[in-house]
Amino acid sequence: MGLGYLILLLAIICENIGTTALKGSHGLTRPLFAAAALAGYGLNFFLMGQALNRIPLAIAYGIWSGLGMAIVTILGVVIYKESFNWKMAIGLGLVIAGLISMNVA
Repeated sequence: MGLGYLILLLAIICENIGTTALKGSHGLTRPLFAAAALAGYGLNFFLMGQALNRIPLAIAYGIWSGLGMAIVTILGVVIYKESFNWKMAIGLGLVIAGLISMNVA
């Protein structure tokens, strides 16, 4: 089961690279960023498929979407200087609490 979570973490990293690069591609008009986005998403799908062989779907998807959202929010603030406020912080906290709850159950 530990290997499944490691593969899932790699899938999340690839998906976040893809999403961050997609933002930087300015509508897929910057070829290097567009290629990075496609590569990130492609690796994400491959790795997510491998993770799903080892982890239940509800757990894997919950972690993938929740942790992915948290990471991409941080990347948006740090790289693209997007706004972040207390309402967003509460929302992310609730998502993380939900992920913990799902994994403990």
